Amino acid sequence: MKPSIFLSLVSGLSILLFTGCAGYQLGEVKPGIYRDIKKIHVPPFKNLTLEPRLSSLVTNAVLAEMQADGTYEVASRANCDAVLVGQISHVDKYQLRSVRNDTLKSRELSLYLLADFHLEDPRTGARIEERAASGDIAVPTDDKMSAPEEIIGARQGRVIGDTIQFVDPSFQIGERNALAVVAEDLADKLVSQLANGW
Repeated sequence: MKPSIFLSLVSGLSILLFTGCAGYQLGEVKPGIYRDIKKIHVPPFKNLTLEPRLSSLVTNAVLAEMQADGTYEVASRANCDAVLVGQISHVDKYQLRSVRNDTLKSRELSLYLLADFHLEDPRTGARIEERAASGDIAVPTDDKMSAPEEIIGARQGRVIGDTIQFVDPSFQIGERNALAVVAEDLADKLVSQLANGW
């Protein structure tokens, strides 16, 4: 192979390689409101449901997801930049599929887990979004209130995890496994909102 052909082939492939990743960005992509936050403390989520041990399932899933994501470092309350405060408000189950001969007997259930969350300043206890928005004023336009862009990007509030629970002969084992899976789904969505703004 001639050197000129080899050189043009290598340069063409390198151009294709580097232009294929033009949309990707290295480094942090967290919302602007969280630009100064590096370390987050995660206390146990408050459980408002009657489901036992749900607080530890969700808290452990959020901690594992934050460590896997790597955008924020998990820290103690003494040396953190923000505290993630969360509470589990609902666990809902709906029949997804019934037994063929008996519509009242479930074969599969759709399981939903709802949690509310926000970030707080560890020293004052004020919500991070309120502190960042104190100098900004919402301006009415076309009968709507337009909020500052960095508050829209924060996406604090409610997250819903969902999964399917198969009703086995042992209902308790199926329910325990489904609760662990739905806690992981909720944690994935929550950390995605904190890390990416969506």
